[in-house]
Amino acid sequence: MKNDKKWLWIVLAIVVIIIGWLGLRWWNRDVVTVKIAPVVVGPIEQVVSASGIVDAPVYELGTKMGGRIKLWLVKEGDLVRKGQLLAEFDNYEQAYNDFLRVEELVKENYVSRQAYDNAKTTFDSSRIIAPNTGIVAKINYDLGETALPGQIAVTVVNYGQSWVEAQIDEIDIGNVKIGDKVKVTSDVYPDEIFDGQIYWIAPLAELRKVGGRVKMDEESYVFPCKIRFLGNHQKLMANMSVNVEIVTKKTEVGIIVPREALISRNDETYVFVINKRNRVRETKLALGIRSYTSVEAVSGVAAGENVAISNVAKLKNFSKVKIEH
Repeated sequence: MKNDKKWLWIVLAIVVIIIGWLGLRWWNRDVVTVKIAPVVVGPIEQVVSASGIVDAPVYELGTKMGGRIKLWLVKEGDLVRKGQLLAEFDNYEQAYNDFLRVEELVKENYVSRQAYDNAKTTFDSSRIIAPNTGIVAKINYDLGETALPGQIAVTVVNYGQSWVEAQIDEIDIGNVKIGDKVKVTSDVYPDEIFDGQIYWIAPLAELRKVGGRVKMDEESYVFPCKIRFLGNHQKLMANMSVNVEIVTKKTEVGIIVPREALISRNDETYVFVINKRNRVRETKLALGIRSYTSVEAVSGVAAGENVAISNVAKLKNFSKVKIEH
């Protein structure tokens, strides 16, 4: 008899365990495993991204008459100032003396203005002067070689006045305006950000250019814009490809929600807020500034609340969730 009771209790225990296990599975039949993230207060920027090219004033210098290079006063890589003498041709001293003599004679009306102009042209063609501050980028003739008339003898680039020319997609142009601040980055310097500001936007759209040329199969329209640098940018050379992020809106104190939490329905945006009993509440948001990773919630949630950021498509209002850590 005792053995019969013992087996009866064992069977009852097994039945209770099975019923409990089935009940637990039934209770958790709609449980969704989710990751969560807190709603925080902080800064947020709305940006428009575009590709760009660094451009700069380039001065390709030579003379109308050309001549044999007698003296180079600079070398490639030198910084030069506006008005600095860069090179002299073999007729420089003679042309200089002739010009001084004619300049005195024209003051006394002994020679014509035409004679003065001819002497000045000859003198100007006997030397090369820097038209602006810049770096000597290339010298095309060695000392003693003859520079051809009208050909480029030396190239000077003014990196101090360089800018970025970017192409803004027509879908984004409505959010961009002159004066917007810009962050310029380059794959060459991945850890550095160069500040800039838009100062010109083209009034007409044009076909997108790739490598400086319009592709025959390219049908998207863009608006070229120009961006001036606001700080040190000497590392960015002319014709270097860059990425630009145009800050169109910004707030320092906003209610920030991760983009992974958002769901859209009927042109409305919702999130699932987690309560203390691990159930979710579907909440409609009014959105403000939107960045690539987060949005500003003007209303709908408060700082400190937690929202689901995974498996949100499986959730329904009041769903029970298991939080994945």
